[in-house]
Amino acid sequence: MHSNAGDDHDANELVDFRRQVEQRFPIPSVAFSADGRTVLLNGPLTLGLRIGGFAVIHGDIDSNPVVVHVREIRVEERPGPEMRFEAESADNLGLPGTTLTVRLRGVAGQAVVLGRFVGERFEPSSNTEPFGERPLRAATPDEIGVVLETLDSTADTIEVGTLRDVPTLPARLRAKGFSRHTFMCGQSGSGKTYTTGVLFERLIAGSTLPMLILDPNSDHVHLGTLADPDDPSPRAQRFRAVADQVVTLRARGHEATHTLSADFSDLDPDVQAKLLRLHPIADLDDFAALAHITASLPTPYSIEDVARAASQNEKTASLANRIVNLRLDRWGLWRREGEDSVTSMDAAHQRCVIIDTGSLTTPEERTALALAVLGRRWNGRHNRRPTLLAIDEAHNVLPASTNDPLLQAATEFGTLIAGEGRKFGLHLFLASQRPSKVHPNVLSQCDNLILMRMNGIDDIDDLQAAFSHVPPMLIGESLGFGLGQALIAGPLAPLPLLAQIGARLTPEGGGDLPTTWTAPPV
Repeated sequence: MHSNAGDDHDANELVDFRRQVEQRFPIPSVAFSADGRTVLLNGPLTLGLRIGGFAVIHGDIDSNPVVVHVREIRVEERPGPEMRFEAESADNLGLPGTTLTVRLRGVAGQAVVLGRFVGERFEPSSNTEPFGERPLRAATPDEIGVVLETLDSTADTIEVGTLRDVPTLPARLRAKGFSRHTFMCGQSGSGKTYTTGVLFERLIAGSTLPMLILDPNSDHVHLGTLADPDDPSPRAQRFRAVADQVVTLRARGHEATHTLSADFSDLDPDVQAKLLRLHPIADLDDFAALAHITASLPTPYSIEDVARAASQNEKTASLANRIVNLRLDRWGLWRREGEDSVTSMDAAHQRCVIIDTGSLTTPEERTALALAVLGRRWNGRHNRRPTLLAIDEAHNVLPASTNDPLLQAATEFGTLIAGEGRKFGLHLFLASQRPSKVHPNVLSQCDNLILMRMNGIDDIDDLQAAFSHVPPMLIGESLGFGLGQALIAGPLAPLPLLAQIGARLTPEGGGDLPTTWTAPPV
């Protein structure tokens, strides 16, 4: 491609002219507020503020600088002064005798008051007195560090990485924030699985919150082992001290601390009927037979126990045939002699229980297992044991819509836990690629948002509607996130944080297939 010397000359003249205009008519960096809480910002393109950043507003000599958190930044172009071109000065910028209105470009935005600097100390406050135009500048890394240290000074925190825009400062989450339901969202390739592992590691080592993880892709099955067994770092030492409290449950044939299995009696009666595709009216006799037989069997009982009892009576033999015809008795999920049911695993004692649902053969088994786990948690809610119930790929368990009776039942349990579980200590952590894929009655109960890179405007709109407490422009930032970058907002953080997630200590179980096929054949 060849450049045109004439075009380059014209462009250079225009650039020089623009620089002269900016020098002659500079846009001041100022802030002003009519209510003392919300602050409007104006400044040149070189102001140096980004969405999610911090700024300092100076006042009179005797007043203390005000610190604000930037929620919106946009480029604005507005009419400037008029310039008249005479014959000797027109050149290529205008015709002789014409008047040109110069367009001035700058940035405008909005921020919220965080507090004041009193000397080197930061004093938090959500408001100040209204003020007119005052000088504004970007906060220094040291000032940002003081602000965040002060805001987190009374909270137990876990460090998950660094601030995206200030990599010298740590990104910390408030552990107590996980007592609110959390939704984590990110497109494939955004680093969502890796980040989830980092969060789980930090919670295991930095808190005592019991965790129960439904792992559909075997991504977290190595969460109890360090990638480097000899890692001498303090973080690794803290994790090593509690790693033996992480247990994994996987189907037979997979290496794990426990075999993943369940009894038929672990399922609620309504779920048992759905599993056998029984309708209380259309299948009146078999539905009643199932209820009668299960009520008479000692617990725990298996699907074989139900089939055996049904086959002993001519009137209930069709129920036994139904079990055989549906091949339910051949599921690998059912517990065998010497094994423990998944419902006997108590995260309150093991600290972290990873249930590898991806190791099961069929989708029906995975859904039945999720139902057993959710039902057990909901039915035992009055024990009031705090538990983080994490569901990866949550749309496979709590879908926005489905015709599958089992998934409908799972969604009903999920909706109950989302709406009422928190007062019983049941705290959800849901991860999915798109907000529209998760049931809205569950999503609407999530106060925390952990957002990674998104690719679709429709998804951004859905997230902005579902998380109206998060500044819309911050959610929109996710369209430009790099690998491992995240917006964290809600009770997890004192302010919406833009973070670069740190390194994992444990191996990632899943992950994408290598793309060695891109290389040409040898």
